[in-house]
Amino acid sequence: MQFEKPTDPGQAFLNREAIPGVTFMHNDYVRVLSGELAGSFGSLVTVLELEPEPTFLLELETGFDAHVRQSDIVLVNR
Repeated sequence: MQFEKPTDPGQAFLNREAIPGVTFMHNDYVRVLSGELAGSFGSLVTVLELEPEPTFLLELETGFDAHVRQSDIVLVNR
């Protein structure tokens, strides 16, 4: 089964619908692997961009928000 890219990726993400190329779902708890925020934890709020790679709005445990690329985060099992 092949999925088409949604016309509104942000809403599809909030609805926890499958989006081609997007590994994570809304509210997934992740750890940042690289960059300035490496070692930080938080929950994914929305997907901001799909190209060239998915970029998310991440609400950090500190309460601040950050933009993170899919390749810079990993799912944390709680």
